[in-house]
Amino acid sequence: MKDRIIAEALAMLLRFLSPEMLREVADKILDLVEDKVEASSTNIDDRIVLPLIEKIRETFNIPDDDDDE
Repeated sequence: MKDRIIAEALAMLLRFLSPEMLREVADKILDLVEDKVEASSTNIDDRIVLPLIEKIRETFNIPDDDDDE
């Protein structure tokens, strides 16, 4: 029951967000993952996760605007 309520709440939230707002949210999430991966002591995740994030950004047109801030 709780899972269904969370799913419905998320679906409602997504309906209210514009495509640009969704891109901004996705960019923040991807930035967070990138930072965690880059800060880890292993390089295996760097070689796996970072290229996946790059592909996600390319596919969904989510530029990495970290340099602009």
